[in-house]
Formats: sequence, C-alpha cells, structure tokens
Amino acid sequence: MRRVLDIIALILFCAIIITPVLADSRDYSNQYITNSYNYVLEGRQGTLSLALSTDLEDDYLIKKPKWDINDNASYFLSYMNDPAQKQYIKTLADEIRQETQNPDDQARIAASLVQHITYEKGTKYRYPYEVLYQNNGVCGEKSMLIAALFKELGFKSSVLYFVPENHMTAGISCPAPYDFKGSGYCIIEATHPYIITDETAFWTSSRQADWSMPEVIGTSEGRSLDSSDNDYYDARTWINLKLENYATREAGRTLSSEDYQRWYQIKDKYDLS
Repeated sequence: MRRVLDIIALILFCAIIITPVLADSRDYSNQYITNSYNYVLEGRQGTLSLALSTDLEDDYLIKKPKWDINDNASYFLSYMNDPAQKQYIKTLADEIRQETQNPDDQARIAASLVQHITYEKGTKYRYPYEVLYQNNGVCGEKSMLIAALFKELGFKSSVLYFVPENHMTAGISCPAPYDFKGSGYCIIEATHPYIITDETAFWTSSRQADWSMPEVIGTSEGRSLDSSDNDYYDARTWINLKLENYATREAGRTLSSEDYQRWYQIKDKYDLS
C-alpha cells in the first residue's frame, strides 16, 4: 500500500512540474498577428483583415519543395495545395463573399486585394500563406495567391508561367476573344493594380513588348468570369489612351480634355498608377 501511495505522489509531483511547460507550449502555438489588405472595386476602396498563425509561418520558413525543371506544374502546385494554409485562404475568400453577392466582383476583389500587396522583385518562391503573413511577394508568389483565392471562390483558374521572361501571372477562365492568346484564361498581372485582361505590364513608351506563349498550369475547376467583356473593353480603352498619351507627348502635345476625363475615370475605377 505504501508503494502505491509513493507512486501516486510521484505522479502528482510530475504533473505539477510539467503542466506549466505544456501551458507555455500551447500559448506559443496560439500566437497570431492580424494583417489588413486593401482592394478597389468600381472605384470603391475596401479593407479586409485576417488573423494569421505565427507558428504556421515558422513552419513554412523551413519547408520548401524541390524544383524539377522538367515539371514546373508539380513544383508550383505543391506551394498552392499545401493543406495547412487552406483554412486561412478559405477564411479570406469567405470575407470577400461578404463584400458582394456578385461572383465576378468577388473575383475582382480577390485580384485587386493581392495586387495591392507590396510587390518585391526577385525569383524566390514562398507559400501563399507566407505572402499573406509577410504582406509582400514577387510576381509568382502573388499570382499563386490570386489563383488560390479563385479556387476557394469557385472559379476555374490557372497560373501562366512565362519562361523566357521569367515571369508569372494569374489566369481566370473566360471566353474568347477576351482570353490571352487562346489559352482560355484572362490574364491577370499580379505585381501592381492592372485591369483583368491588360497584358501591358512590360510596355514602355518606346517598346510595346509581345509576350511569349506561357506554360498554362491549371489550378482549379469551376465557373468562368462571365462579365470579362467589361474588363476587356476598359483595358483596351486604357491601353489606347496610354498609346495616345505616348504619341502626343513625343509630338509636344497633350491629350484632349475628353480623353483626360476618360483616363481618370478608368484610373480611379481600378486604382491604376
């Protein structure tokens, strides 16, 4: 009997010593930060917030897939499809749904939100969760985040990997002739605010660059952006105004007051620079 009492006393003593350690561990695993993300839809500015786990961020810092140069799709999809980040991307997609009942406008909010995340130049790749946590990303990282949000919003999406240019954009299913080079996807430049279907990210006043045909990496199945014609015609108007502005400046002239008015209307509508 005495031996049994000694064992019980030992167990209680260990419980008292170990419990604070376990409590500290649980507290650490529950550390969060809250980030805010801005977007613009039809000229209206909005902000969404998301709580993000510090513990998960620490895990991702040391977790990187290997890149087989003969299989780009598997490499990029391994970043996008890691299950640990899914609940956070889904939560952000649910917040987007609360902003509007229009599915196409939900896609536009998702694109604008990621475009407004700080762009960094480079060739590194991180998980979409890390882009949300650190609130910055290179073109490929931001493109994968857009595609991941499209997946949660129920859209057919992709990333478009331009090998010669070492560049990536997001893609969302849309009908011809609004899709990029017959790919079946409208192009979405992720680095900064651009209108969906605007492919002029590499243009300058003296060089109208033509893109190579990208490797199209499908990331989800779902609906198409049915109202992509609206984005397409706004993008074409914006592109034509930019070209006209280049030409008039070289000739020592300025845009007409009507063209300036249209310029600022589109600029404010999409928060363009």
